[in-house]
Amino acid sequence: MNVANKLQYGDRFGDQVIKLANSKLSVATSSSDAEVATARYSKWFHDNDGQTEPMATSSRKFRKITPYMAAADVAAATLENLTILGNDASDIFTPRLPVGHKMRKAIRSSIMPGVPYLGTCKFGEIVTDRGHDKYGVAQIFIANFDGDLDTRCANSYLKPKGRDFDQMIYGVHLIVDRFGKPLGINRSRGSEGVAFKTKDLTEALYQIASVSSGLSKGELHQRLGAVRKG
Repeated sequence: MNVANKLQYGDRFGDQVIKLANSKLSVATSSSDAEVATARYSKWFHDNDGQTEPMATSSRKFRKITPYMAAADVAAATLENLTILGNDASDIFTPRLPVGHKMRKAIRSSIMPGVPYLGTCKFGEIVTDRGHDKYGVAQIFIANFDGDLDTRCANSYLKPKGRDFDQMIYGVHLIVDRFGKPLGINRSRGSEGVAFKTKDLTEALYQIASVSSGLSKGELHQRLGAVRKG
């Protein structure tokens, strides 16, 4: 599996999850709606003849989503799968960063409200500013959907463009206390606190390298050119 395909969530987690993503039905998210959710997932994962379709995955380590799982169970499985995706992203990007970079591995997955099969995973964190009792950090994420970032809504700055699978990698500048608890968006950095957002892996690498090293993209290109000439 090549690098680009390794991070493609839809390809890795099977056609049946894609069918779920393509459905325009609303999704139950509370435990009280478990029976309704079970019926919906059962319908999405069956052929027209009523036979359960096989769940195709690219590795046995991924947790499967079955036809009879309630929404809460789908969310739990998605969290585990996104954690795998975040670890893979860290393994792909970190060895390619410049010597002396400041990104540390930091894995934390989360689910989008109301859509238990869509979510994000933070896989890197970079300290950009240090204060007496608070810090500026850039957090790097991978999402299994395409979305918009609007930091004017600090508590819900990320919104999916739809319910379909896609992929994007993005970075957000935050202010945190000395225990790492977020205090708000650091709008003094990036574009109103957004470090970058891209669906291109090469662009993501340059952006992460720039934030983690303090070098501009131009300086990174010059270094790469010097290495190639050498």
